[in-house]
Amino acid sequence: MTHRDRVSLSIRHCQPDRPPKGEILIDPDFLAVAEPALPERHAATVRVVERFDLDIISEDLLRPEPQQVGTSAHGRPILQDCWGVRYEYAQDGLHYCEYLVPEPDAADAFHFPSAAIYSAANLTRYKQATDRSIWSIVGGAFDNLLPLIGFDNVMFWSLEAPQALATLAERAARFNADLAELSAQAGADVILVADDIAYNSGTFISPRIMREVFFPQFTWLVAEIKRRTNLPVFMHTDGNLNAVLDDIVACGFDGLQSLQPSAGMDIRAIKQRYGARLCLMGNLDLDYLLPHGTPEEIEAHVRALARDVAPGGGWILSTCNTLSRMVPVANAAAMYRAIDM
Repeated sequence: MTHRDRVSLSIRHCQPDRPPKGEILIDPDFLAVAEPALPERHAATVRVVERFDLDIISEDLLRPEPQQVGTSAHGRPILQDCWGVRYEYAQDGLHYCEYLVPEPDAADAFHFPSAAIYSAANLTRYKQATDRSIWSIVGGAFDNLLPLIGFDNVMFWSLEAPQALATLAERAARFNADLAELSAQAGADVILVADDIAYNSGTFISPRIMREVFFPQFTWLVAEIKRRTNLPVFMHTDGNLNAVLDDIVACGFDGLQSLQPSAGMDIRAIKQRYGARLCLMGNLDLDYLLPHGTPEEIEAHVRALARDVAPGGGWILSTCNTLSRMVPVANAAAMYRAIDM
């Protein structure tokens, strides 16, 4: 069975020869540890995928490099990305210098850039070099708003200016539909909408406002991607989604990745309730098990999980987020080989 066929069968809730395995992203810091002799990302990714016999390669589209446009008061470079967002890197991470949409009244004037400035050449290269299922990561209708208006303003506007949020969410969805179409033209097999909407305790915004402002845009986005590309569409979001799982299913997503166990996501219960409608991907713990557990503990956990959720297809083995340096290479190997035994 080919890698692509194995993934396709599982997404369609058919039983493959074994559960597919893969990640929505293999972080460069993990690649550097796992394959230090291969500094070029493409070569290192292919080597890791082959080493662990993964079925999926998943990547963001390529976007123009940010340009330095100034220097901050702290002496750090101020960078501007292709959206026009300006930021600097401090010791505690990225800081936005200003928001492009500082007030609700400015929402109508903002437009996302053309998808034509992005490139899917990396997806084409993977498609030509491997027989893996190629996944393209695009955004959704929520997370893309954060660099434009800031997280705090998303919270405030959800109560005080929901129409401004809806305007931006609609434009984000249209922009990401264009990126998905570009991805399909380059040979993508699956579109992954990566859009974190939740804390460990629940959604960032109340489920009611999510239903009024954001889920209608997710519904449009999924339908539009399928109309243009005829490809399966997955959603990635961390956090506790139990209050909105019905909504995610109703949006039309074919699969859901993360299923973060430390956020109360019980994959066995979710498989029982939604297994006929959602392909589930993830649930391997990144708080303790994968970073700190022993290979023996990991293998036992994965085998028990596979026994309960793999029958009938509809499950893909992966971490509950991405494969990063916090996971020792030996533990990653134990996770993936457990379903080969």
